[in-house]
Amino acid sequence: MAKDIIHKAVRFALEKDRWVITDDPFTLQTGDISVDIDLAAEKFLVAERGIEKILVEVKSFGNRSLIYDFHTALGQYIDYRGALRDEDIEIDLFLAISEETFRTFERTAFFLRRIRENNVKLLVVNLLTESIVLWQK
Repeated sequence: MAKDIIHKAVRFALEKDRWVITDDPFTLQTGDISVDIDLAAEKFLVAERGIEKILVEVKSFGNRSLIYDFHTALGQYIDYRGALRDEDIEIDLFLAISEETFRTFERTAFFLRRIRENNVKLLVVNLLTESIVLWQK
């Protein structure tokens, strides 16, 4: 499986935010198919005395057609979230995108509506600083 071109930056951003990467990728078997979600991570929460776990699908939106990339990413996100439900896995799934891509989405009502309608959780990363700039749940 080829890693997305922003995969390393997203991984470093999570690690800088004290997430421990547990799987790269996280392989999920559902029925007779297998899916690979880019990253699984966990973080110890002192105040809650527990561990938070997340899954992250990384997308760079680097093709000529932003709408094509968006359709692909949204479909994959919805399918992976469905597979997690099918297997009774209750871990939040995030779509990781660059800050630049997020700014483009913010300027386009179409993208914002689809993200809201489909309850897409976003993890927005500044690629230059390799840091998380937004968690949108």
